[in-house]
Amino acid sequence: MNAIIEQSEREFPYECCGFVIGEGPREQVRPITNIQNRKHAENPAAFPRDGRTAYLMDPREHLAVLEETDRAKLPLRFVYHSHPDHDAYFSATDRARACSFDPKEPDYPDTAYLVISVLNGKFARAAAFAWDPEAADFVETPLTIE
Repeated sequence: MNAIIEQSEREFPYECCGFVIGEGPREQVRPITNIQNRKHAENPAAFPRDGRTAYLMDPREHLAVLEETDRAKLPLRFVYHSHPDHDAYFSATDRARACSFDPKEPDYPDTAYLVISVLNGKFARAAAFAWDPEAADFVETPLTIE
């Protein structure tokens, strides 16, 4: 958690993003470059939001982490990103990203989503959201940091 908080404060006022893979003593943070600012600069019509209110994971880095989890048979524990100067909530955009292949099902059903609130450059709160099949939606779930 400390590594994610440090990344979110360092990348403020832009959103940071990444994954947590593995479990127990093998759990590791994999920061991913947010390319939203670059895409916005290249094509503002297609990418109207910049990195202050959106993130887009670098596809090569994203794929490399997924390949690593497959190769080493590690669970994908969390997808995380920060909300600069906003609360830690699961937005409609966050849900759409989490269900990019099918809007009724999450891309990673066994993976929780961690949202980090960073206010004025400092960590404020973290919240975790997990898929609830009965609700057919993401719901806030207790976050235990060991």
